[in-house]
Parts: sequence; structure tokens; C-alpha cells
Amino acid sequence: MLIFIILGYAKKIKKKRINDAPYYKFYTKGLLVKIFGAILFCLIYALYYKGGDTVNYYKGVSAFTNAFKYSPLKYFVMIVNPDIKYARHLFWEAGAFPPGYMLRDPRTLSVIKISSVISLFGFGGFLATTIILSSLVYSWVWKLYEFMSKRYRDYQREVNIAILFLPSTIFWGSGIMKDTFTFAATCYTVYGLHQFFILRNRKLKVLLQLIISFYLILTIKSYIMFALLPGLLIFANFERIKAIKSTFFKIIVIPFSIFILFLISNTVFNDFSNLFGKYSADRLLEEAAIQNADLQREVYGKNSFDIGEFEPTFQGVISKIPPAINASLLRPYIWEVGSPTMIFSGIENIFIMFIIIWLILTKPLSFYRIFKDPFLIFCLLFTLILGFGVGLSTSNFGALVRYKIPFLPFFIFLILFLIKKKKNLSKNNSKLN
Repeated sequence: MLIFIILGYAKKIKKKRINDAPYYKFYTKGLLVKIFGAILFCLIYALYYKGGDTVNYYKGVSAFTNAFKYSPLKYFVMIVNPDIKYARHLFWEAGAFPPGYMLRDPRTLSVIKISSVISLFGFGGFLATTIILSSLVYSWVWKLYEFMSKRYRDYQREVNIAILFLPSTIFWGSGIMKDTFTFAATCYTVYGLHQFFILRNRKLKVLLQLIISFYLILTIKSYIMFALLPGLLIFANFERIKAIKSTFFKIIVIPFSIFILFLISNTVFNDFSNLFGKYSADRLLEEAAIQNADLQREVYGKNSFDIGEFEPTFQGVISKIPPAINASLLRPYIWEVGSPTMIFSGIENIFIMFIIIWLILTKPLSFYRIFKDPFLIFCLLFTLILGFGVGLSTSNFGALVRYKIPFLPFFIFLILFLIKKKKNLSKNNSKLN
């Protein structure tokens, strides 16, 4: 019943917008696939694994739901109150407790709090909460899709694959997990910054959602912001420069813009380091080394991989750039897949590997086209920076396939864009001959 209500509302939106925006014909298809991913996610973890992170998240959500039933007023106070003692006291009164380790982690607790509010509309059910959550985050994913569909009108199929129908993001970005929130927030951040700074759409609705997306990233996985900001600053800056008609003025503005970009990045990453917590600039490499070692524990068995030990210094990680980026972009290889949840990534990675090899061997110079488009530069930078960070700090395939989804749509679109360009050039050349 819930699915029909959601799809019925989606069809109304589609009918209202499709005349002005033809790409809305994919709106309900994308949502249906997203909901399917959410249901599959629930079933695999509930029936196959009979546990796991998302089940533990739901136990936390259930504890919050019981607290709401006991005292709605105290529940909403607890939602906005960061004091854990208040929460524990209320859980004791309500007679239900979330997993202890989740209460101690502010990032995990944020996910549980938000999910618990969503669960109220699903009457506390695991599957219902997941379906509603996936439908809500789809609205932010759609915003990125809308931006890219308008910008790349001749690349609709490529945008569809990269944003709406990518198996990894459909599966890992649909459950009650940190990754679902950060993936959706990443999508909206790209869209929102383009709206706010480039199109100068300063509506309150855009600003509020942009603030929420920033809050989610900084609260749940702040290291994503390290990867996002450099590329986004370059994208926003050079989009504005493209609008300048005078070549002389561009020559003057570009060096100044580069200096401003460096100044802004340095200020954010150093002067506001408290926003990033343990992922602040002065602790980032140390935290990467700790997590890399932690995820190699014997408990993970064959799901672990090793890029080699490294010192948490700039010099210490330089040699790890190639294996770290390779791991995040191409692993697990299809022969390294050890569980049903990694099958999607294994299949994706084998296609990605063949595409990259094919591009390098047949048209290596095609990569220069990336630097003619500021957004493609962002896609490349975001992929390489976050890919390096994920590959460096993660040595467990189960974590790797989840941590990589924020950059995956941008990377997939980038390589599909290069393929489409090459095909177009081949057609033009054949006509001339």
C-alpha cells in the first residue's frame, strides 16, 4: 500500500513536469528502482545475514520509537538534545535501548535520530521506514540528475546510467545506513551550490536544503567535504569565468581566482578544523592509518585486502596513491567477490576496467577533453581525491563498496562521456571519408 501511495504521488509530479522537462519520463522509473533497491537491501540483511549494521540501526530506531510512544514531548527534546545522559534516562523509562556502541558514536546517533523521525510515518516498521527513507533521499538524487540532464542534453543515456540506474548506489544508497544520507547529501550539495552560486537562485528552499546537506556530510562523514570542496570551488569559479567574453580580462582574473581558491580551501580545512572532528586536516592521515589497520583484522577474513603499511605523513602516503586509487575504482575484482552484497560492485568493476583499458589503448588523447569542461574537472578531482582517501583508509571490501558510492556516479558519467565523445567523433570522421 505504501509503495502505491509513493508511486501515485510520483506520477502526479511526473505528469505536471514532463511537458517542460522531457527527462521527467524517467522520474517514476528511477524511483521504482530505488524502492526495489531498498526492499532488496532489507531482505538480504534480514533473511540472509540475519543481522548487520542496518539491523542494528533499526534496533536503535525502534528504541527511539518506543521513547516517542512513552513521551512524544521528551522524544523531540531528545532528538535535538546532544546530551547522551538525557537519552539514556528516557530509554530507561521507555524500557528499550539501542545498541550501546551506537549511542557513543555521534555520527551513528545522528543517523538513528533522523531515521526515527522518518519511522514515525512508517509506524515503526523496518521495511516501511527503509522504503520511505529511500524515497526521500531519491528527491536529492533526482536534483543532481535534473542538473546533469539539463547540462548534458545529448548524454541522456549516460546520465541515466550514472545517476539513476547504477547498481551500487541503488543498493548501498537506499538502506538505513550512514552511506544513504551522505550519498544523497553529496548529490544535493553539487546541485545546490550550482543553483546558489552559479545560477544565483537564492531561494530559501534551496538555501535550507543546502545547509542540511552540508550538515549531514559534516556530521556523519566529514572527510567527504575534503574531497568535494576543491573540485566544486574550481567548477563554480571557472563557470563564472566562462561567462566573461574578454580574453584579456580572463588572463587577469584566472591567476587571481586560483589564489582565492587556495585561500578559501586553506581557511576551511585549517581554521575551521573543529568542524571535521577526527577527520580534521592535522589528523586525517593518522586516522586513515588507524582505520586501515583496524579493517585488516582477522575477523574480516577474505574480505580484507592490503595496499601495504604506511606512515601517517605526507611523504609516507605518496607511494600509496596508485594502489589506493586502484582499490577504490576497480576493486573488488570479480574474483574477489565473497558475498552477495559485493556482486554488484564486482560486475560494475569489471566493466569499468574494460572501458578504461579500451579508452587508454584506442584513444588516450581523449582524456584532454575533460579539461575543457569545469564540471568534468570536478568529477575527476572528486573521484581521485575521495577515491584515494577511501582506498588509503579502507582495507575491507565490505566497507570499500559502501564508502565509494559518493564519487561513483561522477566517475561513471566521466568515462561514459568519453566513450560517447569518441563515438561521435568516429561517426563524423566516417562521414568525411
